[in-house]
Amino acid sequence: MNDATLRYVLGTKNEAKRLAVQKATGIDPICLAVPSGVPAQPMSEQETITGAINRAKAALALAPEAQIGLGLEGGLMYDEAFTGQWYLISVCAAWNGKQLFLGKGLAFPMPKQAIERIVAEKTELSVIMDEWGQTSGSNHRGGAYALLTNDRLNRSDVFCEAVIAAITPYQSRFYTS
Repeated sequence: MNDATLRYVLGTKNEAKRLAVQKATGIDPICLAVPSGVPAQPMSEQETITGAINRAKAALALAPEAQIGLGLEGGLMYDEAFTGQWYLISVCAAWNGKQLFLGKGLAFPMPKQAIERIVAEKTELSVIMDEWGQTSGSNHRGGAYALLTNDRLNRSDVFCEAVIAAITPYQSRFYTS
């Protein structure tokens, strides 16, 4: 299969995530707001992956005209084994009704003061990034990546790589059995 013959449904209406799918596939996905089934601010890799899977499956179930459901979820994870640091992660789940594949973006180290506030205030990263950047809705644009890197990286770029990784098994002849 190639992208020209596929119709994707994305389990969110978030603009940065829509743009990531468009960059990765050259196609505008059908966008549907579906629940992730995890906390608004996932605090582990497992929660982040679960949210992405739930979104991909729910979106595909609601869009019979699509062949692949995509769920994109950003979350935080703590690396106890090596760095003792928190990281922002981005995950894409791709579901065609039979097979599930995951793609992951980079793991980006987070400022300690942001994590302390998220934990203490039970708030989302996007709230803090909006505050620090003196803006609103940054998670629909560049997100924490853009603010922390002075626009050298943005949210749709990171999610784009995760999308490419997750959909490659549906497209490449090397994954057929």
